[in-house]
Amino acid sequence: MKTLAATFVLVLLAGLAAEPCCMVPKDYRGTISQSAQEAVLFHHDGREELILKINYKIAGDKSFDSAKGLAQDKLPDRFAWIITVPNEPDAYATADAKLFEEVFAWANPLVEPPKRGRGEKLDDPPAAKGGLEFGKAVKVGPYDIQPVRALGKEALEGLNAWLDKNGFPTEDAKHMEYFVERKFTFLCVKVVPPEGGKAVEAAGGVPPLHLSFKSASPYYPLRFSSRQGVFDVNLTMLTKADFDYEASDESLTKINWAEKDFRKNVAVKPDGFPKALQDAYAKTAFKDDAGAWKLNVLRTKQTNKGNAIAGWKEDVFFRTRG
Repeated sequence: MKTLAATFVLVLLAGLAAEPCCMVPKDYRGTISQSAQEAVLFHHDGREELILKINYKIAGDKSFDSAKGLAQDKLPDRFAWIITVPNEPDAYATADAKLFEEVFAWANPLVEPPKRGRGEKLDDPPAAKGGLEFGKAVKVGPYDIQPVRALGKEALEGLNAWLDKNGFPTEDAKHMEYFVERKFTFLCVKVVPPEGGKAVEAAGGVPPLHLSFKSASPYYPLRFSSRQGVFDVNLTMLTKADFDYEASDESLTKINWAEKDFRKNVAVKPDGFPKALQDAYAKTAFKDDAGAWKLNVLRTKQTNKGNAIAGWKEDVFFRTRG
């Protein structure tokens, strides 16, 4: 399968953004949904390193293929992937496409119960004083990243201008009140076909995206996925302090945490990480720390079913001890 290219990222600080996690162009009559999300999350001392991957599916805009004598999905030439983070990332990178496969094979034997059988840093742009301010542009792998800072009304106007310019539906401020009040940062990633292609793949995933940002506690962006249907989540968490399952119970319940009998807070060290994870760790703010991390694997089944995301008052923040 060809690799998709992500050609532009718009960062809106303390602003507004679209409700769905992914969106297709406004003139496209089909839909986009997620079948699964995968992530590796490092957190320590107010710093988070988050590596994200989505598996998406596009369907619904039919065209008739006269040669084959049947109707088939007509695919768009782009889609947008929107990510929320509590603070603007100060470093970006990409991760090896094999990362999640290797992490799954490594972590499973470590956490399964006995009955079952292991970027370049950005310069800080000046603080926004209203309107839009452009920070330093950075290119990381297939991503061209242009930070844009904006506040309040200007943020919504800036986002909608970007969406409109790139052919996506614009958004209503009511959808974004939660993130506005908490001064979140928004990343808008435009995904296009590989060079020479005319349409994106009907299903697949974008290259893993590695973000580094400040966060008081471990954060996973899910509240924006309220219109993405029902999907599973596979989250590998590595924290210095023990993950506090009791204090994180509300978030665990919301995401339909499934594997409750997994071993918890398993001590691991970077020299034992699989190669793709070692390579990703070398790009983190913790790269010189050879000490132990606490491994927890959170797998969910049918997130957004039952306890629908649209009804959540808070996004997914976890807690650690100490």
